[in-house]
Amino acid sequence: MKRRCEESVPLLGPWIDGELAAEDSAWLAEHVDCCKACSARKALLEAQRDAVREAVVGKAASADLSGLADAVLARLQNDQSPAPVLRLRVWGTETWRAHRTRISAAAGLAVAASLALVAIFSPLRRDTPGRGPLLADARGPNATVEEVDFESHEGAVLQAGQTTVIWVDDDGPAVLR
Repeated sequence: MKRRCEESVPLLGPWIDGELAAEDSAWLAEHVDCCKACSARKALLEAQRDAVREAVVGKAASADLSGLADAVLARLQNDQSPAPVLRLRVWGTETWRAHRTRISAAAGLAVAASLALVAIFSPLRRDTPGRGPLLADARGPNATVEEVDFESHEGAVLQAGQTTVIWVDDDGPAVLR
């Protein structure tokens, strides 16, 4: 197949349907007039189009559509709408699938905001001296808490049984007492 034919063959269908631009139609018509292979291919495509059209028109003419509307209406009356619970389940599933990314992002943001609030308002935070007991003080009779000055930061050491927790407040320099 020549290069010009390789460019022409994909355009034959749109050209036959009248959907090709005028400038493309002009050079394609010129090529088909000069090329026996492309002219034969065009004639084959037109024959296929005519055969399909004739078969469809023949089937449509012999089809009996007189009872179609009644059959559709009868089927609609027999069909029951789904139960409200099923409709709610389908709605929820479709909503979740469509908005899964946004819901996941919103849930992550809500968890992060909750953790931030806990960190800000936690009783373990001691910005001012004499604010009150640490949360660890209420853990039990065997728990001990010792306040320690780690060079320029305040902190605490919690000893509860075999567990030791060292907490350092690095928000700012320690307040000298």
